[in-house]
Amino acid sequence: MRAEAITASQRSRQKGEDIMESSNHDREAFSLQARGLLDRGMYSVVRDLAETRLAEMPGDVEARTILCEALWGMGYDEEAQEIITEIEEIIRGYSEIYRLMGRICRDKGLAWEAIHYYERFIDLNPHSPLRPEVEKDLDRLRTELGASGGEDHPAPIADREPPPAQMATLSKWLANLENKKKRKRPGKK
Repeated sequence: MRAEAITASQRSRQKGEDIMESSNHDREAFSLQARGLLDRGMYSVVRDLAETRLAEMPGDVEARTILCEALWGMGYDEEAQEIITEIEEIIRGYSEIYRLMGRICRDKGLAWEAIHYYERFIDLNPHSPLRPEVEKDLDRLRTELGASGGEDHPAPIADREPPPAQMATLSKWLANLENKKKRKRPGKK
């Protein structure tokens, strides 16, 4: 009986690997295939498919979400809840880039951009132990902008054009933003 269970598990895992291979690691194709299998109630195949994808791409939040749905469908509610907790941790980890970008922009004199990034960090990670430090930076930046007479608030970063392809590095992109800021200031060259 045990050997039959292992063989069935191996077949299911192989089927997941075959589906994964046919999807060519394309996220959209993976998602469509997995969701189609979920709709048909093929939870163990979806679990294997998602686990195979996660073995190759551990940071794939979509694969974790699909794995969670498969586990729920199989009745493994506790395991599904653990995955939700993992996803929340991943999102909090990703929020760190906004704090770092806020600091970089602050150090470059790009106050409005720094404020945007710091606010996004707090939105994504409101219970971070770093929140008081970020809020102090936000207060300082807002005070500095008020004391300098403040310039017109630029469009939010999300509403601006993305950096052109030829500006491949972050430092070039930041330098370009800084130059644009200098050109917009009246009386300065």
